Amino acid sequence: MFDCKIYVIIDEEKVYMLDKQFKNLKLIAEELGITYQQAADLSSRREIKKYTKFKFFPNIEITKIKSN
Repeated sequence: MFDCKIYVIIDEEKVYMLDKQFKNLKLIAEELGITYQQAADLSSRREIKKYTKFKFFPNIEITKIKSN
């Protein structure tokens, strides 16, 4: 399971456009209209990718939910 949050910060407050859980990265990619590789890049956050350096790019957080 993955938690996907998309938001912008307006006046120091987070305004959420999406806050949803998904079974896998493929479903996140389909929901956002991006490639699976882009979803994987966003979830790993190893480095800031060039497509996230736009002036008005929303914050996208994809985190894996640990199963018990």
